[in-house]
Amino acid sequence: MYPTLYHFFYGIFGLEIPFLKIIPMLGFWIGVAFLAANWFSARELKRREGLGLIKSTFKTITVGKPANPIELFFNGLYGFFIGFKLFPILSQSGMVKLFGDFELKPGESITDDFVGFLLSGTGNVVAGLVVAAIMVYWKYREVNKEKLENPIEKEIEIRPHEQMGNVTLIGILGGIGGAVLFATLEKPWLITEYISNPSLGIGHLYNGLTVYGGVILSVIGCVYYFWKQKLPITQYLDAIGPTVLFAYGVGRIGCQLAGDGDWGIDNLAPQPDFLAFLPDWIWAYDYPNNINNEGIIMENSLFPDYNHKLENPVYPTPIYEMIMCFGLFAFIWSLRKKLTAPMMMFSIYVLVTGIERLLIERIRINTEYGSGLSQAEEISIGLIILGAFGLFYFWKKHRNKEVIKE
Repeated sequence: MYPTLYHFFYGIFGLEIPFLKIIPMLGFWIGVAFLAANWFSARELKRREGLGLIKSTFKTITVGKPANPIELFFNGLYGFFIGFKLFPILSQSGMVKLFGDFELKPGESITDDFVGFLLSGTGNVVAGLVVAAIMVYWKYREVNKEKLENPIEKEIEIRPHEQMGNVTLIGILGGIGGAVLFATLEKPWLITEYISNPSLGIGHLYNGLTVYGGVILSVIGCVYYFWKQKLPITQYLDAIGPTVLFAYGVGRIGCQLAGDGDWGIDNLAPQPDFLAFLPDWIWAYDYPNNINNEGIIMENSLFPDYNHKLENPVYPTPIYEMIMCFGLFAFIWSLRKKLTAPMMMFSIYVLVTGIERLLIERIRINTEYGSGLSQAEEISIGLIILGAFGLFYFWKKHRNKEVIKE
């Protein structure tokens, strides 16, 4: 396994590039997943625009206004975070702990626990203030370059695919926020422990990422954005929804390469003869050098900082999910020119994503509730019901409209 890009380049090519330790393997593939979803979505929106199903929107902007204090404030806040966190990465000096319990052991660098550092209240305050001042001044200067004595209003055209910048941003924020939130809710005692003892730090609430939480919060955020911008919600959901399946499959590549714990239950059974043509690690795998350092210590490990493997081999479920998601995406994508009823594409996506996850949960490591089901299984069942109902409802609604036209 390769917890970060550093470990990947060192393990595969023998190249040591310490700076790459700050780029987690999973985070890298999540970024690729968002880019892929953006590309497919933009392509489908252009096709629907060409068919006249979606039209451009027009927005009136004011040119020549003076700098807005709120914009300056947030620019400064952004600059402070960059300086507060970036400078210590370049030079581990002048760090101040504002809150939390992040500490480096002797001989350790920030890149050894980059995620912990980012979630902590430790950084360089002076560098933060300096970069914040620079960012505020830069924003003020840029805005005042276009300042007019009498600001004028201008109407601009926004084509459907040009909305994808904002949609992707909402997806990223909602995806990360929802994934962290739902993962924490799987272990609610973490919240109780933090409330009773805030000195544990906000990082105590981190329990990994739950994909469903990210998807749900992202969809809610995007629907609100479509409604706020007066965009045709059904057309956008039909165009964008199925691409989430592809992005999900890409994300699972990162889960597999990092060994992030999204593996299956123990699999001690021999590989069936009809699967003999496949590598052993597709049937059962012990995830050496996994990012969680879970399992037993490995002798002569290539990576001293990640030197564990699972005691028993398990089902490599990220590989199975990747294959299923790519296949299901190809299936839905092939239907996009045939299904004309609004919300049919999105309903199929909701249905198959629920079925896919419900099937894989039977052999995945998960936390079960009193009902005997995991959080993902309960959500999957809900999605299957919702998707099946959506297919029936929107098909019938479209059919009735066609009858009326005749």
